[in-house]
Amino acid sequence: MQAQVNPVYSDPFNLISTNDEGVSDAMTLIKYGDFDGAIQLLKKLRRTDSRSYEVYYLLGLANKMKGEISEAIDNFTSATHEDAFYIPAFFERANCHLIKENYKQAVFDYDRVLLIDSTIVPAYNNRAYARIRNYGEQNNPVYQLRFAKQDLLKAMQISSARGEDKRFETYFNIGLIELYQSEYALAAASFDTAITVKNDIAKAYYFRGAALFLNHDYEVSARDFEQAEALGFEHPNTPEFLRIIDLVEKHKANLKLQHE
Repeated sequence: MQAQVNPVYSDPFNLISTNDEGVSDAMTLIKYGDFDGAIQLLKKLRRTDSRSYEVYYLLGLANKMKGEISEAIDNFTSATHEDAFYIPAFFERANCHLIKENYKQAVFDYDRVLLIDSTIVPAYNNRAYARIRNYGEQNNPVYQLRFAKQDLLKAMQISSARGEDKRFETYFNIGLIELYQSEYALAAASFDTAITVKNDIAKAYYFRGAALFLNHDYEVSARDFEQAEALGFEHPNTPEFLRIIDLVEKHKANLKLQHE
């Protein structure tokens, strides 16, 4: 099973608190895409800056944005060595592990984030994403989905308490988990909410259609499959779903004629 949406990334520059001029200059270089220039500047600062964990963190960001993921992980690790409670470094290192598909390591780092601060919604979302992606690679894959759903429900609870808008990603991934757990009515309801939040995501209609189909709501599911295709999402299973729906509807029509 694979999550169908991307993990959540916070604005990494909002997490820098130092007023050091060199650090500020490096941030500007990163924002404008001069990653090599930022790295050169940060390597000079690293020897003298009193907030060296932020320097390592920015080095990691520059590496990550260049696509140098292993180097980014090394620098985020150095940041955590400088400050064992520096949440941004753990969070971004976890995101790098997601990119490298090291899902167990990603879960471990999101665990660290949430041990330090249990209210960080993106960490719950991304840990759920890692667990869903890791589905099937564990001895007890059902537990991966169960824990992922708990993470998403926790993210939803915190966001709701803060008065934040509902996230498409949260409800969509909950729907996926319920679909794979054969909870078809619940899955359809979760996809309903996801579509209410964002109604132009084609695959949401496809998966709601699949949930409705498996819940024997054939006529409604057909409309979802057609809507998904109209929005550009073509799945190899769609023709078979529609073929079976057509057969079911024809069978119903024949039965009705026989009883008239």
